[in-house]
Amino acid sequence: MYQFLTKNGQVVAFGLGVALTLIFLVVALSGAGNYDFGNMTPSEKAAVTIFDFGLMASIALAILATFAMVFFGVYQVATDLKNSMKGLLGLAAMVGVFVITYSMASGEPDSPQIAGAMQKFAESGNGVISPSNLKFIGGSIMTTFILLAAAVGALVITGVRNLFK
Repeated sequence: MYQFLTKNGQVVAFGLGVALTLIFLVVALSGAGNYDFGNMTPSEKAAVTIFDFGLMASIALAILATFAMVFFGVYQVATDLKNSMKGLLGLAAMVGVFVITYSMASGEPDSPQIAGAMQKFAESGNGVISPSNLKFIGGSIMTTFILLAAAVGALVITGVRNLFK
């Protein structure tokens, strides 16, 4: 299967995308003449089902692609562990940076703006941002900044190093 997908994967994916697009267009355009979206109420628009196939196909393809990405990633690591070591070390470093920033993050709002946003979110009825959620968000943001700075630093260092080669 892997050899087949390596050789023909792009053609299969493109063909599947074209086929699903054509099916969606036939379904959506055949029923589109029955609706006047400009004069419909929001509840009437929500009851329209001509786009359901396209939405479900998109969701199914996204889930399929996610599972395939995870499966083939694990497969590649398992079959070639020696060459995967750099990637695994990089992943471990990112997880380490996140663990450090998560442990350093505060579970309480640091500014009145964050406290106000948390209050509005709670009042909206969508849930409450708990201290552990706030700690996760703060740790994630700090991890992003640290990894962004590391990436920019690596680009600058390699660029300067290449000037002197």
